[in-house]
Amino acid sequence: MSYYKEAVERIKSIDPNLYIGISKKRYEEVRSEGEYEADSILIAEYYRRVGVFLQFLSKEATSIYVGMDMLIGYKMDENEWDNFIITFPHFKEIDIMLMKLFSIHYLRWCSLLDNSNLIALQFPDIYDPMIKLFERGGGLISTHHHELVGGFGAFSRTIDARRGDMKPFNISDQDLKFIINEVEHAETCLAEYKRGSRNEFACIRCGNRLLIQSNITEYGYQWYKIKCESDDCFNKNFS
Repeated sequence: MSYYKEAVERIKSIDPNLYIGISKKRYEEVRSEGEYEADSILIAEYYRRVGVFLQFLSKEATSIYVGMDMLIGYKMDENEWDNFIITFPHFKEIDIMLMKLFSIHYLRWCSLLDNSNLIALQFPDIYDPMIKLFERGGGLISTHHHELVGGFGAFSRTIDARRGDMKPFNISDQDLKFIINEVEHAETCLAEYKRGSRNEFACIRCGNRLLIQSNITEYGYQWYKIKCESDDCFNKNFS
């Protein structure tokens, strides 16, 4: 199967029911904190891959709106958006502009791969993290001021080439599931702690203790830090 045909099948497989009406909901009504943590890993890996690509092109930065095809000189046709909806009618129900934009550029990149574009062939999987994000239901993203925002928090709307210096993130289904599980485990531990339990809780990553610290902001808002006693292990804030 060609790159383009595979891309078409992946985009057609995106379930619109995961996205209908979610723009009117609060983030916590759409996905769990663990799922948003996995989403953030996928976005971070996309930023890293774009950073590597920018270094290859000797460019310092690019906007989240700019496709990789555009960075190497290809322009979008005026009817690109209309043709996309004809091919993928289920996107009429998905009113998330960034999903459509990424999907269009992904298709254009795959066309370059099928045409043996020498630059594209060196970065064949650059869009995979974002398409995987959409496939998994993590497409509740938008831009606000200078940030890409969602239930995961915020990323800069500008992708810096220095992102390419980061260590690659594991975005396998197995690893993403583990990320979700460990956040859900921490949430369970926190719920017990709030009920008055002072039992010791174990990190599912390394088996050592999870330490729960209660904190109060200057405005009286309570939050908790759950940290593994092992260095460079689980460490996350919870409300």
